Amino acid sequence: MFVKKGILISSLLILVGCQTTPEPKQTKPQATQEKPVQKGIPTPDGVKITPYDQGEISKQSLPKPSKPAPPKIIVPKQQVAQQHIDDGTSLVPYRNTIAEANKALKAAKWDDAEKHALQAQRLAPQAAEPFLYLALISEHRNQNTNAESLARRGLSYAQTPPMKRELWKVILNSATKQKNTKVITEAQSHLKAL
Repeated sequence: MFVKKGILISSLLILVGCQTTPEPKQTKPQATQEKPVQKGIPTPDGVKITPYDQGEISKQSLPKPSKPAPPKIIVPKQQVAQQHIDDGTSLVPYRNTIAEANKALKAAKWDDAEKHALQAQRLAPQAAEPFLYLALISEHRNQNTNAESLARRGLSYAQTPPMKRELWKVILNSATKQKNTKVITEAQSHLKAL
């Protein structure tokens, strides 16, 4: 054990000793190259700044314009019609499914209406009408917070004022049932604006 430690320590000392010994200086013959003498401006740090003298770069003054040109104002054309987003409502399976949901809703078959509205929502996830039907079903089942949430989600996708009006009516009804005055005033102000 002591022998191993001794060998280890002596080998380390030899390695460290080899690294710290100075190497003999070798003098290399320097090539004699003459550097071109440049005029330089000395600075206080001892650095010389040599100006770049190039004949093709010169400072020239431009002639002054006689009259300033009037600023050109470009007015963009105002869009009259609102941009329509393709939300999938033009698909035939969606239209058939939403028609079935509407029939079931009018017949007060809430489970069938919910099933068809969910299927329509899967077919066209950015359509507002399935959210309106789901909100109406939740409102009928006295799930007022769920009805308000679904109606607000439908508002984010609604593109026409009649659809927005119907969704705000659902929000107003569910807020009235919850006696939430803040949401009631919000819904009333939006309904007046539509």
